[in-house]
Amino acid sequence: MIARLRNDFRLTIITLLGSVTSVVVGSFLVWRLVRGDWTIAALDAGVVFTVVAVVGLAWREGHTERAGAWMVVLNSGFAILAFLTIGPAASGWVYVVLMTNYYLAPLRVATWSGAALLLCASATLLWRDVGPYHVSTLVTWSLVYAFSMVFARRLRTHSDSLELLASVDPLTRIPNRGMLEADLQQAIATGQSGRIGLLVLDIDRFKTVNDTYGHAAGDTVLMDLAALLGEELRQGDAVYRFGGEEFVMVLPASSEQALTRTADRVREAVATRLTGPGGQITVAVGGAMLAAERDWQDWFARADASLYQAKRAGGNTTHIAEPL
Repeated sequence: MIARLRNDFRLTIITLLGSVTSVVVGSFLVWRLVRGDWTIAALDAGVVFTVVAVVGLAWREGHTERAGAWMVVLNSGFAILAFLTIGPAASGWVYVVLMTNYYLAPLRVATWSGAALLLCASATLLWRDVGPYHVSTLVTWSLVYAFSMVFARRLRTHSDSLELLASVDPLTRIPNRGMLEADLQQAIATGQSGRIGLLVLDIDRFKTVNDTYGHAAGDTVLMDLAALLGEELRQGDAVYRFGGEEFVMVLPASSEQALTRTADRVREAVATRLTGPGGQITVAVGGAMLAAERDWQDWFARADASLYQAKRAGGNTTHIAEPL
């Protein structure tokens, strides 16, 4: 439970906000029942029940984005209803909802829900009376809404940039090893055994290029190879840089024979089209079909062992693992 909260920020916010809201509103519910305010008590009970249900949805299904969107809509709706029912005494909840919406749901949902809340609450506030307090409340609501939206947009942009940096190789601009591991595990989890293959490509005698012509020349070869492999991709194919001079391709394949044909096509394209400072560049290719593996390392190890066989044969050749 604790580990899940640590790894899912939205779930943490939904749980924290839902728990605090339930306790606070539940306390008001008891107080209103004691006083006999049945109408307001019914509203408080509806809030508590709905919030608990949304938190349960987030935990039960793991769909925190959908649960967060529901909580934003419901929080905004209940804040509007509370303001219509008890007036300016509910203004504090408007601040809370306007600020927390952006932590709970996608930007569009939070923006439109907050705008609806701000419009309804402002109209209700000014309809009852217009004075310095009401105007200042409206201004501070608007500032909280505007600053929360701007901050959320900046945070989302920054988060997307960090995610891109974490998933893309900075030199070749293709997905990196982290993305490869996630995609391989996803292929295993979705039961694609016998329908997807893995190719590992290693540049032949790449160390000679670096030692003779310098690392800048080696980097150019890596970038050119990444671009060529990208051109060779078909629908459903993906290419990654595993590290150093190794690249990986993951692609649909119906059999070891089909995977061999694809590997030979890619290998021949490299041998005929890729040129380095010392002449033609070639690659050794090893591959394996997904079989009964339950972990990506086991699948990759079979392809890597095939790559070793291809390199032992002198490079510029293909070796595909036998079926299990």
